Formats: sequence, structure tokens, C-alpha cells
Amino acid sequence: MENSEPWYGVRLIYRLTGTSGPAYEDRVIIVRAESDDDAIAKAEQYSKDYESNTTEYVGYAMGFHIFDENGPCLGPGTEVFSLIRESELDPNAYLDRFHDTGNEFARTDTEK
Repeated sequence: MENSEPWYGVRLIYRLTGTSGPAYEDRVIIVRAESDDDAIAKAEQYSKDYESNTTEYVGYAMGFHIFDENGPCLGPGTEVFSLIRESELDPNAYLDRFHDTGNEFARTDTEK
């Protein structure tokens, strides 16, 4: 039996204490749900399995309804989460402020 509930991407924030210092993780998972609120509730249930003695869900989640104008679709190129933020910062300042502060544990373009 096919699940007819739509897909949602849900972003959850975790506090990590098992690193060299306190850190935070943004994690996006996908769930099937009836609404944004239902998607967040389901993602928070999955969150319990992800938490550990060094990973704590901080209680902040954002939902995104995954849709495709041509019908339900999950595959290459499917947008599973989106956040739009108003800002008058230029692109470099915006990235420095919100995404590339220098404190991320992320691969950089020079590490390809």
C-alpha cells in the first residue's frame, strides 16, 4: 500500500559536546506527514534515536513541504529543504555571517 502523505524536509538543530568544544549541528531529514506540524513531530521522534550523551536536540525545527509541479518525486535534484532570509548584506558578508564563519566542520572547495 502506497503512502499518500506528502514528503517534508525537516531541519533540526543539535548541540554537540563530544567535539573539541561545544558545537551545533543542523541536520535535515525527510518524512511523510499530513502537515508541517505533523512533519516536525515525526522528525522529533526520529531525533530521539539520533541523540546520545554527546548529541542533544535543542528543540528547534523547521519544516519544508517537498513538492514537484509534475507530481510526487524524490530523486536527483529534488529540493528537500529551503530557507529564505531577508538580508541587505552583500553575498560575501552574508556567507561570512550565516554560513562560513570559520567555525564549521565542513569540507572546503580547496579540499576537493
